[in-house]
Amino acid sequence: MNIVVDGWRATAEDWKDVQGVPKNQLPTLTSEQKAVAKKLGIAEEDYARSAEAGRRTQEKLLMKTDRFARMIQEKVKERASQAVVENIVLRTLEHKFEIEILLDGGRVPIRIDEDLVDDLMEGGTKVAEERIGRILDFAVPAGVRK
Repeated sequence: MNIVVDGWRATAEDWKDVQGVPKNQLPTLTSEQKAVAKKLGIAEEDYARSAEAGRRTQEKLLMKTDRFARMIQEKVKERASQAVVENIVLRTLEHKFEIEILLDGGRVPIRIDEDLVDDLMEGGTKVAEERIGRILDFAVPAGVRK
């Protein structure tokens, strides 16, 4: 299964956390990053802090995507044992998960809102679970199930 987080963003919490990081522990900026910082009128240190906050958030998003991918694979297998989740991509700017399922020699694309996934993972809400289940029911029609 291919798991990707496309794009980046930094949470307020990660931004706050990097404010206390000593300057010598911040990532070294590439020449391209230095040029962007200069172009935007941002101090290189602030740009480095932003990059570090983004990296920390990126790690969390990748862990969330991996956890969600495993859950989706399980739920897809319950519907059709031969189905496989091939790709799952979190589009950070769109706040959407794009999932590609291999089923009966074809590819079935689905999209699920990141907020819905967060509701399920953080609160375990029945409504979120049911909504994701309905999306999967459309993706894996009854005729191809087990």
